[in-house]
Amino acid sequence: MANDLIRATAIINTTIRHQLDAALRPLGLSEVNYYYLLVVAEQPGINQADLTARIVRDQSTVTRQVDRLVKQGWLTKRQAPTDARQSALFLTPQAQTILPQLWAINQTVNETALASLTPAEQATLLNLLGKTFDGLSQDYH
Repeated sequence: MANDLIRATAIINTTIRHQLDAALRPLGLSEVNYYYLLVVAEQPGINQADLTARIVRDQSTVTRQVDRLVKQGWLTKRQAPTDARQSALFLTPQAQTILPQLWAINQTVNETALASLTPAEQATLLNLLGKTFDGLSQDYH
């Protein structure tokens, strides 16, 4: 696994997703959709195009997930003030209530994943992953 980035990231991704799912299940969320809520919490009124770019998923997937989160009462859509063709996304009061739990879950899973690394190693890992993403995203967009 040490010299195979694809395999290593796939294994780490799967493990983190399982941990997130287990922690989010009692809230009625999953690793698939909780991150949408965190992004909207950080940027209330974000439109779907910006959300799509921020979470690096395709537009149809984001549309389906946003619609599902609206139906479940986690998000609301309002007409964007600057462009009537776009929707601005906001957390509902239901989502606002659990937001502290979402941030705590996110932090706990991050800490668990990085626990075997020193703070310097953690910083290096995150820096290198950022550089890797930057290199890949040039081809992605």
